[in-house]
Amino acid sequence: MRFTWNERKIRWFLDASAYTGFHKALAQKIIPHLDQGKTLCDLGCGLGRLDLELAAYVCDLTAVDIDENVIDILHRDTAALGIKNLRALTRDVSLLTRGFDVILMSFFGRTGLLDYLKLCHKLIRIVGVDDKSGLYPEKYRCTEKDTVPIVQEFLDTNGIDYKLELHSLEFGQPFRSWNDAELYVLENAPTASICEVSDFLNARVAHIGREDFPFYLPNQKEFGIFIIDKED
Repeated sequence: MRFTWNERKIRWFLDASAYTGFHKALAQKIIPHLDQGKTLCDLGCGLGRLDLELAAYVCDLTAVDIDENVIDILHRDTAALGIKNLRALTRDVSLLTRGFDVILMSFFGRTGLLDYLKLCHKLIRIVGVDDKSGLYPEKYRCTEKDTVPIVQEFLDTNGIDYKLELHSLEFGQPFRSWNDAELYVLENAPTASICEVSDFLNARVAHIGREDFPFYLPNQKEFGIFIIDKED
């Protein structure tokens, strides 16, 4: 099932990225694997928070997503920050034919790598350690994503050399109100009962006392970074 954005999901994601600094911290994990002067393409870039952090470290950055709404927001923010070397495209990534020095696939669904390896010299694939989420009741998870074991098995089976780094960063969800928290859980678990939502939030949400975000749902995101360098 492909992830789809709506106005609330966009707001929650932007709030979480800004509040936790997740994408700033994640960029620092990726930057050592980039070479100044190279071209980079981010497949399934979403709102492009990672790309805004990485643009200064490459010559040219192309961010691609099929959702026009998130690309419009990335265009807006790229212009506001005066970033000149970032191009955001609304496109199905499977239709890309141009080559790049580096391709980045960050928490990008569940898809094979072989076609994208043909388009680059280096591929960086970021996936969760597992397919679980601490942001809503686990029993309602209905999406399938690549995980570290799945990607490892694929690469080993196909005889593809790689390096793997394991990391953990905080990427929880701040809320503007308790009702906002309830809506968030129901957005991700629409068939959950009101009782289940209440029990989950009461057990997990912290009252942090900020005026803008009085509530916070912690979530330590564990992930792996696969680096596949065809020039090694």
